Amino acid sequence: MERKKIIVVDDDTLLAKTIHICLSKRGYDAKVFYNGTDAKKRLTEEKPDLLVLDIMLPDCDGWSLAKFVERCEWAKKVPLIIISALEPDREKVAEVKPCAYIQKPFDMGQFMQIVERSLAGETSLARV
Repeated sequence: MERKKIIVVDDDTLLAKTIHICLSKRGYDAKVFYNGTDAKKRLTEEKPDLLVLDIMLPDCDGWSLAKFVERCEWAKKVPLIIISALEPDREKVAEVKPCAYIQKPFDMGQFMQIVERSLAGETSLARV
């Protein structure tokens, strides 16, 4: 059975590495990118089963990266989890339709539950 591929885009190195470790321990094929430029270059090649995206990135707005992914044919059914220190912008959340919006700091156990539910196809917007 092929492992589910998850891409994490977050410039918070410690958090991104922690997420990577937790996902890897659960058997996921996790890849981390620390900026939008690198993520954008590799997303089409990688074709993840799930995308975890920070909003405040050093080189781009995470919302624009989410819209880029949304325009990719392969990504039509790829769930998106947004993680951010910011309060959710209702208008932008409505545009990109993430399956979850998680505010930092967050509980890693809850995060992993949301990842698993998202991969299982549960689409209700969770806010942690």
